[in-house]
Amino acid sequence: MLNDRHDVVPAMESYPMRSGLRLWWFGGPSYAIRSPQSVVYIDPYHSGERADDPQGFIRAIPNVFFPEDVSRADLILSTHDHIDHCDPDTLGPMCRRTNARLVAAPSSAAKMAGWDFTAGRVEAMPPGTTRTYGDIELTAYGCRDWSDPGAVTYVLRSQHRSVFIGGDTLYTDALEEVGRAEAIDLAILSLARNRRDIIDQELYVDPAELARAARALKTKRVLPVHWDIWKAWQEDPHLVEPHLAGSGIELVLLAQGESVAI
Repeated sequence: MLNDRHDVVPAMESYPMRSGLRLWWFGGPSYAIRSPQSVVYIDPYHSGERADDPQGFIRAIPNVFFPEDVSRADLILSTHDHIDHCDPDTLGPMCRRTNARLVAAPSSAAKMAGWDFTAGRVEAMPPGTTRTYGDIELTAYGCRDWSDPGAVTYVLRSQHRSVFIGGDTLYTDALEEVGRAEAIDLAILSLARNRRDIIDQELYVDPAELARAARALKTKRVLPVHWDIWKAWQEDPHLVEPHLAGSGIELVLLAQGESVAI
């Protein structure tokens, strides 16, 4: 049992992985996936209350991810260049303490180019690119982000399992492409309440659109993330379930620091 928020990363790193994949969710957009050989962080984000942000991006949850707790990271993925998915104050300590390679959307790679700890460590992955890192294979696919045209989604494959990493993608025909090309065991998609009284456009998928995305991906299971991080944009992930009725897709819900086998 975890007694302290600083226990989460050490518990993940020390978990015995003999086969398969396992995912730990840190709250918000951030999680890690472990295989027997690799530790992969996806969109890790620690810093920033953003309390003065006029657009309502005020942190609603306590951190359970502390970059200074990281002692092992093989890959760090960034899906796009928004601060909660590509943060120098989070990535700096992780890179200084590990030999992690940064695998990034083109927009994230451009943002990272000026950071002193990233020299020779960043690999941009535009859509259509496939690369292998140890026992992890990645393919980048298209994305429809509300403000970052350089964003991507990924499919991570290892141990005969495939995970879709959606970043903040809205619904796009690229999801149907993934569904035709891949056999997805778990899809991770960002869910949040759209506050058009704050920003008059769609920033995130709502419960119905998340279920539509899961159906397009033909995934076996879907995990909503991101829904809890910003006070003005919080959503209830249980609202996804009615929209999955009859699909055979399992809704997976985790608390901060919890994990699930893939």
